[in-house]
Amino acid sequence: MPTPKLPADQYLLVLVAACSAVNPVGAAELAAATGVIAKNCGLVPVFAMDCGLLVKGHRRATYLPSGKGRHIARAFERSESEGRAAVRNKWKGRWFARAVRERCRYGPVSREGLVAKLMTAARAEEGRIKQAHVLLDLMVAVGLVTVEESGELHWYEGASHPDSTPGPPSTDTAREEATQDGVQEELPQGMDPPQTEGTDLGDRSQERRPYQGEGSQPPASEVPHPRGEVPDGEQAAEDANTEQDLLSLLLPPILLADLTRLTSTEVLELHRHLRAVTALTTKLRGHRIT
Repeated sequence: MPTPKLPADQYLLVLVAACSAVNPVGAAELAAATGVIAKNCGLVPVFAMDCGLLVKGHRRATYLPSGKGRHIARAFERSESEGRAAVRNKWKGRWFARAVRERCRYGPVSREGLVAKLMTAARAEEGRIKQAHVLLDLMVAVGLVTVEESGELHWYEGASHPDSTPGPPSTDTAREEATQDGVQEELPQGMDPPQTEGTDLGDRSQERRPYQGEGSQPPASEVPHPRGEVPDGEQAAEDANTEQDLLSLLLPPILLADLTRLTSTEVLELHRHLRAVTALTTKLRGHRIT
């Protein structure tokens, strides 16, 4: 995850300067190009290398842009918005983007919920929470995550407001992406693959902490609302990813409010199926026949 010593705007500024370099650059050269403190500039290339945007130079503590990094630099030369779109397209296959997209699959999520998801996906200790916040800020800065009117955050392809819909890429951008994105993104060195379906329950448990406020009475509970319908295109994509795997379908908890989407006949049928599954599971878990 990125260093917490730089805010997202300065981090992105140093990152673009590194990707625009012609000769190997180090902390001193990046500081001269951006005006950011040299010791903080020296912390940026680590994350950039993990993302495949920089490679090591021939001199110690120097770096050069990779093919993906040069593509991003050329996009920023054309316009700021096109540059951020290029970063977004390069990062949307990374572990942190996949984790956030999975967390936002049912709608907008609070900032604390997404930070918890990033910490779980990275298997990071609590002391690195500031890094998770900066990483989330970077994703907002490049447009991978959008801020809803309610203040919650959402994956950019699922945002509800029309201004967040990304425009079509330019011809140059599409051509460069076609030639450079053929290789699947790899995880940073030492980083475990993100937990998707299995860790979603952990995130929900963090959001459902017991009431710890002052006074003897907790706040009144609210009746959950049924989730919105999933668009046909997204549903088809999810079906293709899960391959109708039963475990993947059952892991996200089903709210009682979701039953309002079923007819009375379907509710009774669901009840009969659940009783049958319970009976069979009880029999399978019983004593073995010898």
